[in-house]
Amino acid sequence: MITVKAMYNFVSVFKTNIQTLTDKLVVLEGLRSLRIPIVVSLDLEDEDRVLRVESPEHIVSQVLKKVDEYDFKCEELDSFVRGVPLGNVMLS
Repeated sequence: MITVKAMYNFVSVFKTNIQTLTDKLVVLEGLRSLRIPIVVSLDLEDEDRVLRVESPEHIVSQVLKKVDEYDFKCEELDSFVRGVPLGNVMLS
């Protein structure tokens, strides 16, 4: 049996206005260039164009800034730490 330890404690979910596959690929590549290991996905089929980011630390502000650099809107819907919703909890 193999045990895999999750290194991504934080999951953040965002609503975006990204529409095309080309824009999706550009934004995801930009997010992957952040100086932190992340797993990202973007669902163009969802009406909210949901962006999902898994990371070892809380990086919501970095994600918002990076998406804004490409002139797209991005709004945090929620974040989770180890599966527990953060809601309006402020992290330093």
